[in-house]
Amino acid sequence: MKSTILVLLIFLAFSYSASSQNSSTPQNDYYLGFRLAPKISTLGGGIEIAKAFTPNFGVRGGLNYFSFNYDTNEDDAKYDLDLELKSIGFFGDWHPFKGSFRLSGGILINGNQFKSKAKPTAPFQINGTSYNLDAVDLEISYNAVAPYFGIGWDTTFGNHDNWGFCFDLGVIYSGAATASLSALGAPTVITNPTFLANLESEKASLQDDLNDLEWWPVLSAGLVYQF
Repeated sequence: MKSTILVLLIFLAFSYSASSQNSSTPQNDYYLGFRLAPKISTLGGGIEIAKAFTPNFGVRGGLNYFSFNYDTNEDDAKYDLDLELKSIGFFGDWHPFKGSFRLSGGILINGNQFKSKAKPTAPFQINGTSYNLDAVDLEISYNAVAPYFGIGWDTTFGNHDNWGFCFDLGVIYSGAATASLSALGAPTVITNPTFLANLESEKASLQDDLNDLEWWPVLSAGLVYQF
């Protein structure tokens, strides 16, 4: 079903671009203006500014931000979960039909991260062994620079419309995230060699799971104001 929707979106983009190219507007009558676009996406809320340089090529730059905190109580601990998405992107757009459809490539300065603090209310298991701990901290971070590839369209590109919309579908290669795991408790516990070995094994197991998650899907939509 998802593949069918993707094929349909690409077909609509090509159809729209082709119809724009064959409209009554002369092909040399392009407006190469600046465009401002507030957006929502899987990277958070954001805003972009774009500029066309030729009927086939333009550039974009923007920033994204989203923050979410969630507290929950389980049988063995109280958890404080904190997700923060923050990034700055720079993109080049190729419009092969001199219309709204575009193929995009660029980079993201990536500050996305996830933090979790567990405050145990009972003996807490680390690698299958129970310990009395004050807190267990987990942090997941990503590569600082990540390439982006995608497709999309901007209905204002190349024409004189002040208002339009934009849509993008792509992926970011962020590489495997890095896990950091630490614990607080009595020195006789957290400095014990067996405990440190179990903590390292727990971290290695988590890292193995993260190694399979190297791609971040991007789906974004927004309004465009051209001036």
